[in-house]
Amino acid sequence: MDRALGSYGRRHMHAIFVTAEITPYSGAGPAAEVCGALPKGLRSLDHAVTVVSPLYRSIDPDAHSLARRLSKVEVEVGGETQACEIYTGRTVSGVELIFLGHETLFHGTDDFELGDDETVARRAAVFARAAAKVVSDLEDVDLVHAHDWVGGAFLAALGETALPTVLTLHRGAEQRRFGGAVGELFGDAAADVDGAKAPLVAGLKRAQRVTVSSPRAADALRGTLADVMDPEALVGIPAGIDASIWNPLTDPHLPHRFDPVDLGGKAKCKAELQRDLELPVEAEVPMVALEERSNGAGLELFVKIASQILRNQVQLVFVAADSPEPLVERLDELDERWPDQAALLTEADEELRHQLVAAADLVLVAPETAPSGGPEMRAHRYGAVPIVHHVDALADSVVDCDAKLDTGTGFAFGAFDADEMLAAVRRALGAYRQPEAFEALQRRVMRVDHSWDRSARLYEGLYRELLESDG
Repeated sequence: MDRALGSYGRRHMHAIFVTAEITPYSGAGPAAEVCGALPKGLRSLDHAVTVVSPLYRSIDPDAHSLARRLSKVEVEVGGETQACEIYTGRTVSGVELIFLGHETLFHGTDDFELGDDETVARRAAVFARAAAKVVSDLEDVDLVHAHDWVGGAFLAALGETALPTVLTLHRGAEQRRFGGAVGELFGDAAADVDGAKAPLVAGLKRAQRVTVSSPRAADALRGTLADVMDPEALVGIPAGIDASIWNPLTDPHLPHRFDPVDLGGKAKCKAELQRDLELPVEAEVPMVALEERSNGAGLELFVKIASQILRNQVQLVFVAADSPEPLVERLDELDERWPDQAALLTEADEELRHQLVAAADLVLVAPETAPSGGPEMRAHRYGAVPIVHHVDALADSVVDCDAKLDTGTGFAFGAFDADEMLAAVRRALGAYRQPEAFEALQRRVMRVDHSWDRSARLYEGLYRELLESDG
């Protein structure tokens, strides 16, 4: 393989992605979205990409034209031999797919982290080792790009390799640790941290570059991770959204289409959702959606101020698909107390996620930390002005609006505080009462470029840097 300095400026690369989830086949989190969109962006630059991921229960091989290989890949985990089936396919954009199937560990679930610690650890160890074997057998591979703590386990299982390695953290330094006999399932494919096995730490130590989807998040993480990796190896590369999936002009999930030139379809989407949620159909009342990734601490803050918000002329839609039960109960109380102004959704499938952002006038995105973006970009794309906690990836992609709405792409609050959140929501509601200025703001945010083109080129540059230094 030619790795002379500068050779990769003249030839295409082949990158291998290893991930626990990939849109649209599995998952709905940031890792799934990135692993679905970034390979497509790299393909548009004429690079080859192969994605390796588990074959979950919801993935129908026939529906996705996946071919099953006759041979299986066998690995040993916990003293037992585990055999994984291999399915291959290709996306319409030309990304090669390799799915690893296992009758009990993968086929029985749609969520990699569902189950007790032993189940999750065994699932991760089997996938990591099977993926390492598959990748080692591939030809003409230039670089390996792993994702999150499962990707860390894979890099450790891959062991010493001449291939450049990249690890992307979609959830910051968040990781799984496994103690006792459960941790021993990983063998050497995990680092020892405080008496437990930490697959992510093993990956951080082996990766030549570690990336997060936010330059600000990278700055914050350098100090946190300095004891396990070279801080200079941590890079912030902004993510994007897949414009072919998130496009209000072509979105098959919407009852009506629209674009920045003609917002009429957005008003119709709002009316349709109001009817579906049994809310009064009132165009002049602002609809605020609480984005589902605000669960946890962000949702706790919101619950503290929800009653004060509802004293205004407003409709609130809560998405609490994976929220703690006590918080869901409090949201349900708000729903019952304010039936004409509040609607609680405890489940939200892909269709409803699209319809909600298309109908909403404002979207509240308020996690305590945001190592990766996405919700605010989708809100921009659909003319739903975001209200965000000004941190990490959210601060990278949302500019706070001025009082006249002449500049800015959203409403931001700095301190992670209920009063600060309430002030930002009130500013946003006040802006909605300026119809002409608010509509101009909607059109402006819809034109913000959140495509993967720039991000794909930045990753291309990172890959070339590693390949040339490896030469």
